[in-house]
Parts: sequence; C-alpha cells; structure tokens
Amino acid sequence: MLTRGLWAVVQGCAGLLVAGFVIGYAAPYLPPDSFWWANLLAVGLWPLALGTAVVAVALAATAVYRRRWGPGAIALLLAALILGRFGPSVGGGSPSPSNGLRVMSFNVPGSYAKQETSRDLAALLERERPAVLALQESRVHMPASADRNISVSPSLQSVFRGRAGYALPQSLPYRTVIQQPVFGRIPLDSLRVFPLPPDGDSSARSRFTQTYFRWANRPVVLFNLHLHTVGRTRPWDEPGAWTDWDRWRTFLRTYRAGVRHRAEQARIVRRAIERATTPVLVTGDFNSTRHQWAYRHIAKGLQDAIGGRGRGWTATFPAGHPLVRIDHVLAGPDWRVHSARVPSLDAYDGLSDHRPVVATLQWRTPPPE
Repeated sequence: MLTRGLWAVVQGCAGLLVAGFVIGYAAPYLPPDSFWWANLLAVGLWPLALGTAVVAVALAATAVYRRRWGPGAIALLLAALILGRFGPSVGGGSPSPSNGLRVMSFNVPGSYAKQETSRDLAALLERERPAVLALQESRVHMPASADRNISVSPSLQSVFRGRAGYALPQSLPYRTVIQQPVFGRIPLDSLRVFPLPPDGDSSARSRFTQTYFRWANRPVVLFNLHLHTVGRTRPWDEPGAWTDWDRWRTFLRTYRAGVRHRAEQARIVRRAIERATTPVLVTGDFNSTRHQWAYRHIAKGLQDAIGGRGRGWTATFPAGHPLVRIDHVLAGPDWRVHSARVPSLDAYDGLSDHRPVVATLQWRTPPPE
C-alpha cells in the first residue's frame, strides 16, 4: 500500500511538471489578457524542460521494458517539443566580421547613475567597441531649444562628453526626456520618441525611440525599447516573504497588470515595425523572455541575434547570477547575424543589474555602390 501511495505521488508530481511545461511552452501563443498567468510558467521554462526531459526518459524506458507504445509516443512528443524550443540552431555561412555593424543593447538604470558607473561604462565600451549603443533607463534631458545644453545622467558623462567617441543623433526632439537613447561611433541621423501606455505621455520610462542612420550605403531604423516591468513587489527578494500570502497576492495582481501592459505596448511597437520601409533593428529590455507573448509578438519575422548565433550562457538578468534573458537584439530579414554574445560584467561590479547583449551584423546581400 505504501509503495502504491509513493508511486501515485511520483506520478502526480510528474504530471504537474509536464503540465507546467506544456502551459509555459504554449504561453507565446495564448491571449495574454486571459492567460497572463501562463507567462509565469514561461519564465521558468528551461528548468521545467529539464524536468520534463527526465520524465520523457522514464517514459521511454517504460515503453521499452513493458513494450507499451503509449508511454513511448508521449516520450517522443515531449522530446520533440523540447528540441523544437531548446535544440541547437543551424545557421548559414558567416561573412567576415571585419566590416560588420556591431550593436550593443544595455539597460543602465538611473539608480546606478554615479561617477564610478560612468567610468565603468566607458571601459566596457572600450573593450566591446560597438558602433551603435542602445541604452535603456539612461536619461537624456533635452532642452527647450538648441541654444541650451543637453543634460545627461551621471552614468553617461564619459560616453557623452568623454573620449569614447560616441555621439547622439544629429536631429533630436527638444523639450523632452529620452530614457531609451541611442549613441553612435558612426553618424546617426535622427531620433524620435513615441509614448507607450499606460503613462507614456507623462513618464519617459514608458516610451520607445526610433533612430535613423545609414550603414554601408543603406538606411536603417533602430527601435529601442523598455517594456513594462513586473513591478517591485517580489516575494523572493526578501527573506521570509515566501510564506506571506498578502505579498504574493499583491505580486500576482501587479504581474497580471504588467503582462497586459506589455502586451498592449508590444502591439503598438509591432505596428510601428510593420510600417517601417527601411531595414529594421530592434534592441532593448523587453522584460520578457523569448518564451513569452510580448517577445514573440514583436519578434515575428525578425531574427533573434542571440538565439541564432549566441554562444555560452546567454542569460542577462540579474547581472550577478543571470537566470533569464530579457534583453534582446533582433534584426530584420535584410541582415545576417555574424555573432552575438552576452559579455560578463565581473570587472564592472555595480554597473547595472542587467548584462548587455552585443551582436555583429552584416547585410545579407552586398550594398549598392
């Protein structure tokens, strides 16, 4: 009797594990307004996938030992799902990186804005040498007219006025705050700011930017995003809060609102991408993994630089011990991704709570002379 009871518990746990994996797997395809909770499972999809792989192996062994096709068919289905989402990507030949466009996306929050941050950021840029630097949560205060000086957050002092060689686009909107700025070691033509719900008209945090420039004789538009966060109430951040139901209830309420806000923002950004008439790049902190709805909606028809060419551990958050990748570089079909990676910040402790994403790109076809 005891053995049967234990076996029933094991089967129940395995069933819950597989159910969680399947729901998390389906999260990018489920309507986010109703299935917002599926995104929670999608965040932890890779550990769920590991557990499901163990279940699949056990089912396959059972099928072979007992000669039962049912468990074997389920094992094959689960293996196909896991390989389809987590299997190795197959890329084509890569052009030489010597003349590629190197792009960095990096969230440097204002709370990290101090003099040491500025020096560390300059040192990181000297090491990575991106031609285009897309930042999130880094404030640029635009004056009322061209007669007044542009003000930037302390973390950007070495970038904006230092020797790093980066400059803002030549044409900028005045009388506004840019919190998703783009800098270039190459000339950038212009930058425009667009509001996002719920409060983009009043808060610089809820906006995205479009930056226009030319590279290798072709026009480019770069969308730089910072999508809505999950909120600040996180039970796992404080000891003992795991058993505080009121705190969990508050977290789930804000998480539901966050998923819905991100979905609305993703729809707006997607429409803007579809209106673009020039080759597209998308960078930013999506606050979404590639297994969630907002990411998938924005990434339709675009290449995930890390997903296609990433090497090593590619999680970006939290910076000290990254578990998930919520920062992305996406490229339209005109581009070929040569390489992509997530650099370590071990030498720059305290620079950010995110790690950057760096991608090197080339045109898929030779540019016009």
